[in-house]
Amino acid sequence: MTSVCRLLVASSLLVGMIACGSPDPSSSPGEPSTEVAEAGWLVEVGRATGLDFVHQDGRSGRRHYVETVASGGGWWDYDDDGDLDLYLLNGAATPGSDLESTPRNALFEQRDGRWVEVTTEVGVGDEGYGMGLCIGDIDGDGRPDLFVTNYGPDRLYRNLGEGKFEEISAAAGVDGGAWGTNCAFADLDLDGDLDLYVSNYVEVDLENAPQCQDPARGFASYCRPLAFDGQGDYLYLNRGDGTFEEAARSRGIHQGLDDRGFGVVISDLSGDGAPDILVANDGTLNRFYVNDGRGHFEDQSLLAGLALSGDGLAESGMGLDVGDIDGDGLLDLAVTNYSFESHTLYLQRADLFFEDRTVESGLEADSYLQVGWGMQLFDIDNDGDLDLAVANGHVLDNIDELETGIGYAQPNQLWINDGEGTFKDASAEAGAAWTTAKVSRGLAVGDFNDDGRLDLMVTQTNGHPDLFENRLETGNHWVGFQLVGPPSNRLALGTRLTLRRGEELIGIGEVRSGGSFLSQNDLRLHFGLGASTEPLKAHLLWPDGRHQVAVVEEVDRYLTLNYESEP
Repeated sequence: MTSVCRLLVASSLLVGMIACGSPDPSSSPGEPSTEVAEAGWLVEVGRATGLDFVHQDGRSGRRHYVETVASGGGWWDYDDDGDLDLYLLNGAATPGSDLESTPRNALFEQRDGRWVEVTTEVGVGDEGYGMGLCIGDIDGDGRPDLFVTNYGPDRLYRNLGEGKFEEISAAAGVDGGAWGTNCAFADLDLDGDLDLYVSNYVEVDLENAPQCQDPARGFASYCRPLAFDGQGDYLYLNRGDGTFEEAARSRGIHQGLDDRGFGVVISDLSGDGAPDILVANDGTLNRFYVNDGRGHFEDQSLLAGLALSGDGLAESGMGLDVGDIDGDGLLDLAVTNYSFESHTLYLQRADLFFEDRTVESGLEADSYLQVGWGMQLFDIDNDGDLDLAVANGHVLDNIDELETGIGYAQPNQLWINDGEGTFKDASAEAGAAWTTAKVSRGLAVGDFNDDGRLDLMVTQTNGHPDLFENRLETGNHWVGFQLVGPPSNRLALGTRLTLRRGEELIGIGEVRSGGSFLSQNDLRLHFGLGASTEPLKAHLLWPDGRHQVAVVEEVDRYLTLNYESEP
């Protein structure tokens, strides 16, 4: 369902605008229309528009632990035609499985609002046990490359242009071999090219895996993560010649046997221009690696208050996201966790010190029994503050025999922010398609139809992915930005954009690779504006430290902002 857009060409930093579907002027700002509210805000449109994909975790009945995690997916414009495409990860057969066909990952190209699978002709159909993905440009040619994490060797697909890719992970030195989960590209050592961080989970040999039982009843169940040793994460530094050097230990990354890495976000939390690394660990301390500005890192997770919950507990971190939740100009953190823990909300107070405000935010009670995975902070109603969506689904396929009132399939959840960091559960208003109980894992946000209302893609274990079109009508305004970076980083990864209306802060956005859980979000930055259409200023801090300012005089459109070599 592609909207009609018109391209307006300007000059200098502001190089183009795409004007798309304006809000319904008959709707009063801030209030959903009755018709849309009754139908639900989030409408599943994937299968009706050709998104024909079914995930398979390859289970054999032996409850191999790898089956509990998979798999994710995400948005990217692989062919640079101006609209978003979708890449979906698949599993693989485990020992004892009777799968009749070999699962593989799939790429769906968007064509006039429909999804057409182009996996074979493009050359990205990996058949490994797929986990997650992230997008980057490893060679500075301006074309987005694709990294895929697996249980087993990871895959790097270099974009050759004209819709073709080649797999180069071994030649590039990034094939790994551990159980890779999340990943992110960023210029971590600030030398101009993109490096790569990969979180690794636990050490599991499927051929000799332990068989676990419920201690009280004695029947078989999936093992708990503490039954396995963790694996160290990878930090790959780009040599600038198409190859990478693994340098985690030498650069201060100390993930080890006590760390079971899941979610990864690379964000400049302090605003000093140096990207920091956040890792959500499953059952052990979360990690916050602070960059010294030269690509060396110090673990400040305990000092910053991010390692543990406010109760001093190491939680089962899965997915995470960063954003200014309470509108104070400081970036905050949200993490999804296991049942009986709730999700955790950390608000930054000052100087990289964070406070657990989960209870005060209203998230604790609503998320206490769920197992959360993919998470995204985004403005679903364009009112100017960040709302929260979480993909839920339990790990144990027989949890109903172990715990009363908890199911394997669980409904997803959506919380609306009041603008000060307090959330209200609006899942029911979002619609039955959103709250149908499923075993969800990945969650990625992107405006696939360019109408200024952010849509969501959610992956399901052993099921179809859900593509939720956002049909919420509020009359609120918005603006989006496509950033074009310097020659070595045309995707502008790591760029921070601070949007202001006079002295009023509207929001802070960063262009990020990876994120959520096993997922990739739309690389464009989106800001809800509420009822106002007044002029704005976009303050940009590029990864090389250059500051620029762009005046935004028209809203309800996507603007292209281009890096300038001269200040």
